[in-house]
Amino acid sequence: MRQGDILNVTITGLNNEGEGVVRVGDEGFVLFVPGALPGESAEVRLVTKKKNYGVAKVLSRGGDAPARAKPRCPFFGRCGGCQLQHIFYEEQLAMKRRTVEDALHRIGGFAEPPVAECVPSPSVWGYRNKASLPVQSARGENFAAGFYKTRSHEIVPYRGCPVLLPEIDEGLQKITAALRAASFRGARENGGRPAGLVRHIVMRQARFTGEKLIAVIATRRPSDKERALLSRAAAGIKGLAGIVWNVNANPGNFIWGGETITICGKPVITERLGEYSFTFEASSFFQVNSEQALALYRRAAALASEGGAREVLELYSGVGSLTAFLAARARRVTAVESWLPAAKYIKQNLARNGMDNVEPRTAQAEDIAEELASRRFDTVVLDPPRTGCDEKVTEAILKIAPERVVYVSCNPATLARDAKRLAAGGYKLREAMPFDMFPQTGHVETVVLLSKFNSK
Repeated sequence: MRQGDILNVTITGLNNEGEGVVRVGDEGFVLFVPGALPGESAEVRLVTKKKNYGVAKVLSRGGDAPARAKPRCPFFGRCGGCQLQHIFYEEQLAMKRRTVEDALHRIGGFAEPPVAECVPSPSVWGYRNKASLPVQSARGENFAAGFYKTRSHEIVPYRGCPVLLPEIDEGLQKITAALRAASFRGARENGGRPAGLVRHIVMRQARFTGEKLIAVIATRRPSDKERALLSRAAAGIKGLAGIVWNVNANPGNFIWGGETITICGKPVITERLGEYSFTFEASSFFQVNSEQALALYRRAAALASEGGAREVLELYSGVGSLTAFLAARARRVTAVESWLPAAKYIKQNLARNGMDNVEPRTAQAEDIAEELASRRFDTVVLDPPRTGCDEKVTEAILKIAPERVVYVSCNPATLARDAKRLAAGGYKLREAMPFDMFPQTGHVETVVLLSKFNSK
């Protein structure tokens, strides 16, 4: 089998990116087919061939699977932001449950993982409270802003997005058009440090308070003229709390640099989840689906406090959003966060919510875990990035030996890997509850409870 070959296949499975999967040939070579669903027959061309898998493009399809839906976005299939708009929502939920179950079984080694049904999002469209648009100067366009194409750094120009909160969608269209008209230039990657000016535009909205914040990430500090132009460009965006300018001249794909300048207004917004409110900056981690975050935090806090008030260690605490839900039920919470723009708001967020039983610590989880291993905690709660936990963290948790571990994850594969490490140290997987934090995409958030074998 060679690149360019044309094959006739019938799709048998679906991966978590929404791509059809089929095994072909005597050796069962794995082929991923974007845009095709299980049960559909298709004529395809092999466009990429690697050692262990290939990617094929659909040339023609023989009928629609029952799960096939009409995508709402005209850029679906080109833009890499969503993967599942062509699948009815009920099947998206079932697929995400299977993704978690498969990871825990295949990677974690759990024979029959106790995975609950995926909790549906209260909003299936118009839910996302944050957008990050890369900006480039390329192919004769001085200010190309949009989302990346699938598996590339080529920009699909922004013309609206149905998964964003409607006011973010409207605001992004206004600010990008105004910056383009004001002759701002996008950045260019030259294999090292970026040239040009604007690298990203980030817009956030607090779903329940309506406050909005815009961040321009650029390669240098702004001139007085650029400050004035940016302030005028944002005029008329309803509910705009402020505009900030972040300086990032470093090579690589990480969005944020170390210096942030307030252009106008304030550099923060405040969101309310249930009975609690939280202030945070443009670069701080905050769940992108505020409605679903409320349900997830309530479930995680309930699992952490089951059996009564406890001493809780929370790792990767961010701005303290989950911390507040934990502190309301715990005797005391030690909250650890490494990202300074987030960590500096924990104290004020908890004070605003009338909580004085939290000890904030600013440190890398893997650096402080060993120190905290000598202290007594009944429960450890962790919500790491997609890469999961450093092995030092799981080793420290085993030394602490809490009665229970509550693990919140946005990546089933690293969740399964870390759960396997904890299971090898004497913990049993009691519950895994997927939450659809990201409708129309292949991503899923999961709350897992592990406890010692001799406890409930």
